[in-house]
Amino acid sequence: MSTIYKEKIYDFLSKNKKPIDIEKIRKACRIGNWNTTLKHCLELLLEGKIKGQKTSKSWVFWKEGGE
Repeated sequence: MSTIYKEKIYDFLSKNKKPIDIEKIRKACRIGNWNTTLKHCLELLLEGKIKGQKTSKSWVFWKEGGE
């Protein structure tokens, strides 16, 4: 299941040009838990597949060169 979530998140971020918050990613990828979504996004960030930034409220993620 972990790989499927990561693929969904990566594909979703690839289609968007601007940074997206965790809740929007969670809803778009149909992931039930906010913390699960954050975990997978942080793993993708550490793997260098996406970019991310901690904001005053939460995190935002994006993929450079989105379509």
